[in-house]
Amino acid sequence: MPILAREIMTSRVLTLEDNAKVIDAIRLMVNHDFRHVPITRSNSIIGMVTALSTIKGIDKEGQQVLSGSVGGIMVGTGYVKALSNDYVGEVVRRMIDSNADAALVFDGDKVVGIITERDIVRKLPSQLFKQRRVFDIMNKPNLGPESTISDAIKSMATHEIRHLVITRGNRVMGILSIRDILRYILKQLEAGRNIDQSYPITSLMSHNPVTIDPSASVTDAIDLMRRNNVSSLPVVEKGVLMGIITEKDLIREIKPYP
Repeated sequence: MPILAREIMTSRVLTLEDNAKVIDAIRLMVNHDFRHVPITRSNSIIGMVTALSTIKGIDKEGQQVLSGSVGGIMVGTGYVKALSNDYVGEVVRRMIDSNADAALVFDGDKVVGIITERDIVRKLPSQLFKQRRVFDIMNKPNLGPESTISDAIKSMATHEIRHLVITRGNRVMGILSIRDILRYILKQLEAGRNIDQSYPITSLMSHNPVTIDPSASVTDAIDLMRRNNVSSLPVVEKGVLMGIITEKDLIREIKPYP
């Protein structure tokens, strides 16, 4: 039986007015552990601030963007609109076609929820995903341990990614997420300090990340992410980094269905 958008959406959607400050958006994302903040004007959605749009704003305009309003980093794309009774399969197709990582769910003119890549990977039955190998869909974003937060911001903004594997040679040292960077930025801003562009990413990364073998299946990756509450997995074979698989990679592996 087809699954409807309202069955997998996250009902709690926190918004900000378009005159709110960037630090307000970062604080919401960090404190509530999400990556999307719809922006409103006169109670109507006019765009969205995302973790990635924040990082791209910093990369493009420098730290001064952080003292401005959310309008400076708001995007009008990067998400799609759905109705609460739309079929999830159609919503996912629109997200993939638009290269969007979220769908705002409406009931009439009212926003009633949001569907993110995490909702899709965590809540859809595993059998709806294609049975391919991790090796076939993984990517290879990584940085060396000497890299700085400035390097990480540049890499994420340029490649539009949210995770970087930190390596020494071809061995995994840790993983850095866009949330790690936002937490550091929020800490600096709340303390009245500037971002230290030379701050080492080894001080921000998570050590000993959960990994997966390249021969594992997509279903194995989904199960591992669900059990460990992570949204990415370094792909490792005999101790050597082969790549990384993320929620974005996985939603592209959903079988066509209503």
